[in-house]
Amino acid sequence: MIFLLVLVVLIGVLIAFNYHSGIPVEKLIPKYTTPESEFLLFGGMKVHYRVTGKGPTLVLLHGVASGLHTWNSWQNRLSNDFTVISLDLPGFSLTGPNPNNDYSVIMYMKLLDALFDKLQIDSCFMAGNSFGGFLTWNYAIFNPARVKKIILIDAAGFLARPEKGNLGFMLAMNPFTKWITYRITPKSIVKKSVEDVYGDKDKVKSKRVQTYYDLNLRKGNREALSQILINLRDMNDQLSSINRISQPTLIMWGDKDKVILLENAEKFRQAIPDSRLIIYPGVGHIPMEEIPETTANDARIFLIDK
Repeated sequence: MIFLLVLVVLIGVLIAFNYHSGIPVEKLIPKYTTPESEFLLFGGMKVHYRVTGKGPTLVLLHGVASGLHTWNSWQNRLSNDFTVISLDLPGFSLTGPNPNNDYSVIMYMKLLDALFDKLQIDSCFMAGNSFGGFLTWNYAIFNPARVKKIILIDAAGFLARPEKGNLGFMLAMNPFTKWITYRITPKSIVKKSVEDVYGDKDKVKSKRVQTYYDLNLRKGNREALSQILINLRDMNDQLSSINRISQPTLIMWGDKDKVILLENAEKFRQAIPDSRLIIYPGVGHIPMEEIPETTANDARIFLIDK
């Protein structure tokens, strides 16, 4: 009886200190926009994007539970050679949830078309990480005339069990716990989730954890994350589609990726005719964030190579 009472008290304390109904985007915009930030009206959403630099256009797409902030170092390093565009995909960061709860591939394809039309982009390079890599290669097939080369960074597309599940993702996908994650989000779980996607967790600083924490608490994002993760979990193997990629492709992969295992890098290399693969020792699921200088330099060499 005493044990149950203590357990109830502990659960009550956990809820009391970690309950959050969501942060209104108006409170986040002053902190997480930059002078280059702009917004595109699309499907009832205000899609946040950022344009810097000059030269050929390079479009950067982030993964789940992330945002354009994951590309900050790449954007700074590559803006001397390229016009670099990053955006917060629907369901994440400042853009937030789709009011129609539509997180289909075709919705994201139409969003990219709308953004490119607005910015008058006839052709571009594209790079994407994880879910953003999935969208990158899908767009290269959806509208091949607009895409010259692609970079896939620990990209989704092949079915494979993770070596070690990301705790936050597992809770968000589980039908019995996902409802709790809509309102209860301990910062400790966010910190653990960020550490899980790094090869070297000592590189995960408190400011970075705070960024992920704040932007994932944007009102509606936790519900969107759950739906997007379930969509990805339930998708079929995409080999027949990946075989249709015709653009020159650079595949980047961290050999310590616990989310999408290294074996998937070789699957992409074999499936895409004109592709090359770089493996980064000791690096996790987001190499462009963990080792930005090395990966940005490799991207630059690949993109300017005739």
